[in-house]
Amino acid sequence: MARKISRMSVRKWSDLVQEKLPQVFVEYRDKRNSSGKIRDGVIHLSISSRLSPAEQEVHIKKLTEKLLAKLHWAQQYDFSWGEGPVKTDQDLMRLADTINRAYYNYPFRQISFHEQKTTWGTCSGKTRQIYISARLIGAPLEFLWYVVTHELCHLAEPRHNQRFWNLVSKACPNYQECRRRLKAFGLQLVGLPNSLPGGMPLEKDHVSI
Repeated sequence: MARKISRMSVRKWSDLVQEKLPQVFVEYRDKRNSSGKIRDGVIHLSISSRLSPAEQEVHIKKLTEKLLAKLHWAQQYDFSWGEGPVKTDQDLMRLADTINRAYYNYPFRQISFHEQKTTWGTCSGKTRQIYISARLIGAPLEFLWYVVTHELCHLAEPRHNQRFWNLVSKACPNYQECRRRLKAFGLQLVGLPNSLPGGMPLEKDHVSI
C-alpha cells in the first residue's frame, strides 16, 4: 500500500529547504521500524504498518525532516558537475599513475570507471584492479583524487584502520574534509530529479527511526 504526500503537506512540516521541495512517496510495510531514502529527487518512505495512524504520521514527519535536513546541509556547497578534467578511463589511469608514482608505487593492473550504485570505488587485492563509480565522471578533481587515493591504499591495507588512513593522508592530507564534501556532492546528486547519463540510478541516502 502506498500513497503520495503533496509538497504542501511537507512544507508545513519543515522550512529547511527554501527551493522546490521533492515529492514524498510513502508505502506501508509489515516491519518493526520505519525508514526513508532519497532517490532521483524523490523522498521514499517505508512506514511500519504496525503503528497507529497517529504514530505513522509522526514517523512520516520525522523522516521527511531528517532527509530534508541532509539536503539542506549539502546545499551549502557549490559544485560544478561534469566540468572536471577526468572523463575517460585514460584520464583516470593518468591520475592513478600520478598519485601512485608520487606516493606509493603499489603494483596494480587496471583502473576504470564502472557502474556502481552504492559506492564511489572498489578494488580487488587479488586481481589488483580498481573500479571507480561512473557517477564521478567529470566530477571535481578533488573527489577523484581522494577516491583514487582511497582505493590505491586498499591495495596495501584492506581495512579502514589507522594504518590505512595514515597511508591516505600521504597523498591526501585533507582527506577528512574531502570526505565531507564528497558526501555533500553525493547528496546533491540524489536530490536531482533525473538519473545520470546512461540511466544509472543515483545514490540513495537512508535514515530510519
